[in-house]
Amino acid sequence: MFPETFANPAGFWALLAIPAIVLIHFLQRQSVELPVSTLFLLETLDKESVGGKRFERIRQSLPLWLQILVALLLAWVLAAPRWERSGAVQRIAIVVDCSASMAAFRDEAMISLQQEVPPLLRPRIASEFTLVESHREGETLYHGSNLDELVASLANWEPRRSAHQAEAALRAARSVAGEGGLVLFLTDHAIEEAPFGAQVLSVGRPLENVGFTGVAIDATSDPPFWRATIRNYGTQDQTREWILASGNRRTEPRTLELEAGETRILEGRFPEDADRIRIELQPDRFTLDDRLPAIVPRAKPLVVARRDSERLSGEFDAILRTLESVRPASSSAPPDLTLSAYNPLAPDPVAGQAVVCVDPGNNPGGFSNGALVATNHPLMEGLNWQGLLPRKSPGFPTGESPEVLLWQDDRPLIFLATRDDGSRQLVFNFDVPGSNVTRLPAFIVLVHRFAESVRRDKIAPLAGNFELDQALAPTFRRNGESSPLFLMTGEERVSIPLEQARILRAPGTPGFFRVQQDDVLLIDGAAHFADTREADFSHAASGGRLTREETETAQDRTLRDDRWALWLLVALGAILLAWYRLASPSREPTQG
Repeated sequence: MFPETFANPAGFWALLAIPAIVLIHFLQRQSVELPVSTLFLLETLDKESVGGKRFERIRQSLPLWLQILVALLLAWVLAAPRWERSGAVQRIAIVVDCSASMAAFRDEAMISLQQEVPPLLRPRIASEFTLVESHREGETLYHGSNLDELVASLANWEPRRSAHQAEAALRAARSVAGEGGLVLFLTDHAIEEAPFGAQVLSVGRPLENVGFTGVAIDATSDPPFWRATIRNYGTQDQTREWILASGNRRTEPRTLELEAGETRILEGRFPEDADRIRIELQPDRFTLDDRLPAIVPRAKPLVVARRDSERLSGEFDAILRTLESVRPASSSAPPDLTLSAYNPLAPDPVAGQAVVCVDPGNNPGGFSNGALVATNHPLMEGLNWQGLLPRKSPGFPTGESPEVLLWQDDRPLIFLATRDDGSRQLVFNFDVPGSNVTRLPAFIVLVHRFAESVRRDKIAPLAGNFELDQALAPTFRRNGESSPLFLMTGEERVSIPLEQARILRAPGTPGFFRVQQDDVLLIDGAAHFADTREADFSHAASGGRLTREETETAQDRTLRDDRWALWLLVALGAILLAWYRLASPSREPTQG
């Protein structure tokens, strides 16, 4: 079988020795005089050249063919022929940009792969393709040896990610392709150079696009009030029709005119007895932002109990007025959170999740001095306590290993106490009504943060509006016998194992969805597109040509001729034999 390649094609220059050898054999030696005693002993001879070296017809001889053989063998060895290794594979890893804007160029991506990849393939070598998304959490779309199947895998592909960096995916693609493989990055933006030796193929182009950018719901009005923002991202004036739908009810199409780059606000009220609507825009090339589902948000209800004191009653009233979706505790609704006054002079234990404010009654102490130091804790982030003037008083028992949030010298002024049943209590460990703490913004913000953490950990229905692929982090039962979660979108019902529930995300397409565990509704939501960077196609571009440049060497994927030493021995033997035949003495003539 003929070699796949030659490691040193310059070795073929040795073949120039063949015409030189033939030329030499065209030349004849000058005749030699041989004296003899009698002329009758000489046979009649044709007249030969006596004029020295000149061209004559070539004479067949063994040295001639041996010398040509030597030239051929040396050229073969010097050219270093190489054959493909048995089972050699050409690996091509393709990273496709999975940002949402690529949804408008899916057809162009498929056509480009069909046209640009075949010239990269090496003949007679098996190909192995890997197609992966560019996001760090992206999926492998295809792995196999058929280019047509790879292209077909993009037919139902739906890119939904926000703008992101592709370095992690390109690094993984390089490890899959190996040092000698090809890595291609398919995107809709112009990129001069990609990392890890990847070649770039851009398939985008500027598009005129009009779409929704977000929605706001005022649930306090009756009926609820909605406000949607719509934008023309293009460079030309646009006219679009839009409708409002709720269930099976739809309004008549309305016309909207937008100037180039204009942003407009649409607003209205929910239909009677409706808690969800759809605002639909006349579709264009990029359809993700043409539908805007919205639902009236409902926070988890927070059941709050009170253990008042005369001095703290007003402060507790103010806290409850600022908390959303609060219900009073009752015999049928045990409290999720307790606002409790604690008198260290007449201690009464506080149970469950609570905000505890120390109130020693009418026995206030003097103001305490000392530097205030806040610890690094999520509840304390960005809060300023430097204006606090606490009074000296007996305190609340800290228990074992409290999480201190604010110190004054070595005294814990604010801390988190964890009880034996796992409940947490936020404790203001100083005379609260006798200080100025309730007039500091940090106080109400800290109480709100703690109350919202209690609400977040409660297993109860939550309704809200989410962006596509937004993290949901539902709260659910986690004992050993708990059922998996279910994500329901339309008619589709997907089971989510509990170990993956913490990374659960909203759907990747606009619409309504639910998350539930058994028959318990956890999230009732609406997912909408709101990534304005991906909806703006002014920077989309096409370009880039794929080349068959390979980083692997021929030695990496081929085998050399393992009989080169034999050919050298044969050439040496031919040289010696030719020399022997040329140097052997001629026979002496017979003397008369």
